[in-house]
Amino acid sequence: MRLSNRILLAALSGFLMMGASGCVLTPVVTVKEAPDPPIVLNVWLIPGSGLEAIIDDYQRLHPELNIQVQSSAYEELPNKLQTAFAARYTSPDIAMIEGDFIDWFQQNPGYFYNLFDYGAAELKDQYVGWKWDQAVSDDSRFLLGLPTDIGPYAMIYRRDLFAAAGLPTDPDQVQKQLGTWDKFIEAGIQLKERTNTAFVNDLESLYRAVVNQADEQYFDRSGKLIVDTNPAVKRAWNFAMKAHEHQLSANLTIHTEKWSKGLTQDFAVMLCPAWLVASMKDSAPQADGLWNIVPLPEGSANRGGSFLALPITGSHPQQSYELIRWLTAPEQQLQTFLNQGTFPSTPSLYKSKTLTDYRDPYFNAAPIGEIYGEAARSIKVPYMGPKHATIQTELLRVLRLVDTGELSVEDSWTEMVRSVKELDEKLGQ
Repeated sequence: MRLSNRILLAALSGFLMMGASGCVLTPVVTVKEAPDPPIVLNVWLIPGSGLEAIIDDYQRLHPELNIQVQSSAYEELPNKLQTAFAARYTSPDIAMIEGDFIDWFQQNPGYFYNLFDYGAAELKDQYVGWKWDQAVSDDSRFLLGLPTDIGPYAMIYRRDLFAAAGLPTDPDQVQKQLGTWDKFIEAGIQLKERTNTAFVNDLESLYRAVVNQADEQYFDRSGKLIVDTNPAVKRAWNFAMKAHEHQLSANLTIHTEKWSKGLTQDFAVMLCPAWLVASMKDSAPQADGLWNIVPLPEGSANRGGSFLALPITGSHPQQSYELIRWLTAPEQQLQTFLNQGTFPSTPSLYKSKTLTDYRDPYFNAAPIGEIYGEAARSIKVPYMGPKHATIQTELLRVLRLVDTGELSVEDSWTEMVRSVKELDEKLGQ
């Protein structure tokens, strides 16, 4: 099945707009003799996946392979993959697809091997149900990828800044006082007034945490754009606007140099999916012990998490499938959590003492495994649809204009709705 030019151009236009107690089990693997030359497997990953280290482990066990890893940014990898498909270039043997893009690629299953053909159906019960379902076609006959991590949220806060603002610092008291988004904003106003410090790193992080708790976001299941009529989107937008009006945002986008520096003193709260934990620690080692962690206000949510898929132009699908099956098995997902903080999509681990007892001194020895595990168990993921990532990128572009002071709060909603509707029409042409 080939991409139509219309769909491809629409997608590319959208992408271009994107500006320890317990033991870890080790499976028994027979080390094979290396052929001459070895079989080359090209793997495309997103930075921070944490898979590189365990791919090295697999490489040592399989000298018959030569595994080559290439990393591309979250928004760049799907664009590169589509470009390879459209131009009929050789694509990788294995590609990581972030959850926001999975529905888009589901439209074009002919560009991927069907993992059901390799026996993946037997793995279904190994993964969180909603995560597995994201990669299954509507007729249940095609499986695009195997789940890697998921992105449950927690709220990470600076104990010293909370104390200076007269806010509680004990996790139980913080969770109680900041248990709703209204109370969260009230606490932010108090902290800003008393310390002259921003509360959140940017408006995007606040908006996404709130909207990701909703049952619906930008499209209904018929594919109709509902941004302007969905009260959940409006509610999340309003919380972001209120934060802006009270100067609660430091306007520091994650994974930037300014954000890394800002982790030391420029803001008090990170609304943090699990995969961001390692970046916090690596970016600001001098803040060791200053942070603590509690559940997100008003319950759980998910942001991110990926899949490993096999593009049809890959030359070695059987060996590639064996690799992604190993990488996404519970034992390896647990090891990746311990190495990198990415949270497993395999619920059998959520009661593992290795995970639940895991405490991180960087976060004041908080039970980080237990907190993210509880969040993971209660995640409800809304329908996204093929155009979700492109529409959300445009929405966030407008939101950032507010954060930078280039667009007023009064004009922001109207401008955002106008912009995403115009883009949705272009993508439908």
